Amino acid sequence: MKKFSFVLLLFFLLGLNSKVFAHHCYTYVTYKDYYQEEHNFHNCDRHSLLKETTVYFYSNGARRSYITYTIFNKDGSILFSNCSNIRHLVYNNKHYFTFYKNKKYQIADEFGNYLSTKNYKMMDEIFPNKLLVKLNKKFGIIDLKENIIVPIKYSKFDNIGNGIFITKLNGYWGMIDYSNNILIKNEYEKISPLYETYLLKKYGKYGLADKNGNIILPAEYEDIKKLDEYIIVKKDSKYGVLDSNGEIITKPIYKKIRLNRNNLEGKLKRDWMNIL
Repeated sequence: MKKFSFVLLLFFLLGLNSKVFAHHCYTYVTYKDYYQEEHNFHNCDRHSLLKETTVYFYSNGARRSYITYTIFNKDGSILFSNCSNIRHLVYNNKHYFTFYKNKKYQIADEFGNYLSTKNYKMMDEIFPNKLLVKLNKKFGIIDLKENIIVPIKYSKFDNIGNGIFITKLNGYWGMIDYSNNILIKNEYEKISPLYETYLLKKYGKYGLADKNGNIILPAEYEDIKKLDEYIIVKKDSKYGVLDSNGEIITKPIYKKIRLNRNNLEGKLKRDWMNIL
């Protein structure tokens, strides 16, 4: 019995010592490195940028870098400090800055004035004097004076080029341009790329739009899908073919369509015939 108690006591002490050892075994900074880099803004002789990097090296082999930026005037005076994600913008011969500071993205002018007032979580120039922003988990577009161009109400705002965006509003998809022109209303269950076109889905039916937001086919087709480099459409149980740009090759008149040794063929009655 005494031998058993001694073993229990030994295990208890070992466990206690291991916890004490773990408590005193912590990660600490072994070395710190600091360096500076000066940069000039593109096409600007009024302002410059100082990048300051501090690197901490830890006892476990890890490292962590902290980077801050300071914007200077030409005379060497500080315009803004402790910034990150800085963009220098010129519009109507006036200089502006967008940057992240105090846990939000901000707009400022060349005189040190802050022009924005809201807590933006994202800010990106998409066109001159047009900024795509995120506020309260919603997207929209503002100008450099914080005037709203596109209401900040969209849960998705995907740039597809040519100043056009696929948007999601209250669960439904549409298309808009950067000037708030509604190209396709937010009434579709789905908008997704299909070659050089966009597949639309509404009430379980399918349609097509081009990359400029023009409707190629209304959403009244039973199915639209790929067949190698072609787009196959189905309406009233008949099939037709479009090319990758949405140009109609044949209307839906065939019972079936296939590629036979790269030859596009359609079946009207019993026999297959070349479409191209």
